[in-house]
Amino acid sequence: METIFASSNQYVSAIKIIRISGPKAKEIPKIFGFSKSKPKMFQVRKLKYKHKTIDTIPVVWLPGPNTYTGEDIYELHIHGATSVEEKIYNVLLNEKNFKIADKGEFTRRAVLNGKMDLTQAEAVNDLINSDTEKQLELANSILDGNLKQILFQWRDQIIKLSSNIEVLIDFSDEDIPFGVENQFKKELKYLINEIEESLRFSGFSRSIRNGFIVSIIGKPNVGKSSLMNCIIDKEVSIVTNIEGTTRDLIEHKKNLNGFPVYFNDTAGIRETDSIIEEEGIKKTKEIILNSDIILNLSDKGQFSLPFELKKLNIINVSTKNDINNKNFKNERISISVKTNKGITSLLKMIFNELKELEPTKPTMLSNLRQINGVKKALKALKRIKNLSLKKETELVAEELRLSSSAISNITSVVDIDEVLDQIFNKFCIGK
Repeated sequence: METIFASSNQYVSAIKIIRISGPKAKEIPKIFGFSKSKPKMFQVRKLKYKHKTIDTIPVVWLPGPNTYTGEDIYELHIHGATSVEEKIYNVLLNEKNFKIADKGEFTRRAVLNGKMDLTQAEAVNDLINSDTEKQLELANSILDGNLKQILFQWRDQIIKLSSNIEVLIDFSDEDIPFGVENQFKKELKYLINEIEESLRFSGFSRSIRNGFIVSIIGKPNVGKSSLMNCIIDKEVSIVTNIEGTTRDLIEHKKNLNGFPVYFNDTAGIRETDSIIEEEGIKKTKEIILNSDIILNLSDKGQFSLPFELKKLNIINVSTKNDINNKNFKNERISISVKTNKGITSLLKMIFNELKELEPTKPTMLSNLRQINGVKKALKALKRIKNLSLKKETELVAEELRLSSSAISNITSVVDIDEVLDQIFNKFCIGK
């Protein structure tokens, strides 16, 4: 196996960490001409190559297997000059069996060496990309193994059901022992309900990870773009008196008290001969239907919707109350972008609406790979309900095996290259 190395970041900075992991990491002192350092201690060493000093830095020797990757690791805390980094890279690349790490390769090796499971590996990348407190909490919770623990509990329950089925197979030519079938059905129903509940609330965790969507809709010139600029505190949308100014979807992310929220300034929906505006309206409809909250704006109290929007969370917002302070029927809040009146209250209302979506029982299924794996397991369990425990016992046992396998695949490496490539291609180099 090759020894890998990479820098902690790809930019000029005061300090960078070059991490080296693999069987030849222990040769770093010899390669750079410094005395061996004690394990797990920062010690200052002068890095040299061909009698020329490269840098004087703290180094850390971390012998495996109790390391991030499970391998021997050396860390070089260099000054962040490009010249220093390039020199170290060139020296290592001239050594046999050294290579620059691929995206996520350190974490990939951690998974292969049993230091973490796939859900925790995904959480590492989520932690790196977290922008808000809620995203940080979710990533740390999964990284601590809480999702893995839930999945293991489900798998243990499936294994228990499988052991009961083995009993039924042994009694296939006789009467099923009293109470075994009823107990099996009771435990199966409980497990199905538990998984269904977790899936039902997985949308919240997924939104924490990817961001909630709040779309601003309304007829042309009711103040959608002005509100967008006010919320984001930047001029990201063009504001004019000309109808149809916003022809494309304008999206901007905001940290709303820990919630990651994507605000969308949508094109005004109307009949138009403009191909460009028509395409913007098409995108608007798609994003509206996938929104967590819709801000329906009107400056005249006309809150009619552009198309059918059942089961969506809609907040009717009266705009321009600096020139029209009437209380309109069906309005939930009145604002003025010009005077800032009501803006803070509107943001608080949006936050409270998102808070209402938070499940009382935490669920940590936060990406499609995890969710699809659980759905696959659930389908197998549900198919058992249509089978006869006495006459189709072996089919029941097979469905339990499929369900258990689907759960295991969420945490464990099965189709190794395909799954790992899909996960770690999203990582940055150096992690």
